[in-house]
Amino acid sequence: MQNNWKKRLPDWIPSDRSVVGVLVTLLFVIIALYLGYVLWMLYMRSPWTRDAFVRAEVADIATEGVSGYVTAIYVKDNQKVRAGDPLFDIDPTRYQYAVKEAEAQYETNKKKLVLQKSLAKMRMNAQGAVSVQDKQIYETDAEVAQDAVDNAKAALDLAKYNLYRTKVVAPCDGFMTNMRLRLGDYATSGQSQMQIVDNTTFWIEAYYEEIKLINVKVGAKATIKLIAYPQILLGEVKSIGRGVLNQNNAPGYQGLQNVNPIDAWIRLAQRIPVHIAITDVPEGVFLAAGLTASVDAGPEAQRLAEPRSLLDWIQRWLEFNI
Repeated sequence: MQNNWKKRLPDWIPSDRSVVGVLVTLLFVIIALYLGYVLWMLYMRSPWTRDAFVRAEVADIATEGVSGYVTAIYVKDNQKVRAGDPLFDIDPTRYQYAVKEAEAQYETNKKKLVLQKSLAKMRMNAQGAVSVQDKQIYETDAEVAQDAVDNAKAALDLAKYNLYRTKVVAPCDGFMTNMRLRLGDYATSGQSQMQIVDNTTFWIEAYYEEIKLINVKVGAKATIKLIAYPQILLGEVKSIGRGVLNQNNAPGYQGLQNVNPIDAWIRLAQRIPVHIAITDVPEGVFLAAGLTASVDAGPEAQRLAEPRSLLDWIQRWLEFNI
């Protein structure tokens, strides 16, 4: 009888099955519209970017004031070192000879100084037997001899310092990288021989589109997602860059600005660098300069770091996985 009742319904009244289909379709449309809205706000206004990189200070190791053949290397590529650890040695032979030569010159000048001081004293005590002009000459000779001793002492100190600098040590804690130095290579003063990545200086440099800078504040919390790891890192905005290159500033003919006459239909937003300090690194995360990351540096960063609702999880997934 129930089936007969449904058959008597007018054609414009949908059946139970069609009602469910319509409701399910509407639900999916609403979800799609909401996700589209979230994506739109995410890309256009949310203080989020996936154009970010891990950076670190890199110490460029070079010999200072000394050149020579490398006689010993104490480190390997990617090895961890501490400040003061030996890195490599330069052949010290010529610098040892330079120290001996400077020592001999220093001793010679000291003996000359003693002689000049003695002669000057004798002339000063000679009363009227020596003219005032001669006394001044001997006093000047003694002063010149003193200057020669001072110069010889400075040259000796420099020779000893150069000998000391033939043993190159690490200036900071960190990891060796890009090791190209080999035994027997000739190391020239001032030329880079190896690099150390300072492992205490890792930070994130995030490039934000200018339309999103309004929501980026110094001191704001940040959540960081490295592509290499599933864990979320925490950070804090330390500073915002104050300038990027403007290609229209390049001088042209007669020093006038070379302004590009082409005005593109689509204006691309400039990207401004933002310095973000890493405040918390989860266990098992290996930091290396150059790793790519996605960053949210807005008021919702803490909420995304510890999502509590389905909405939080959806926004977190969209920011850190698309």
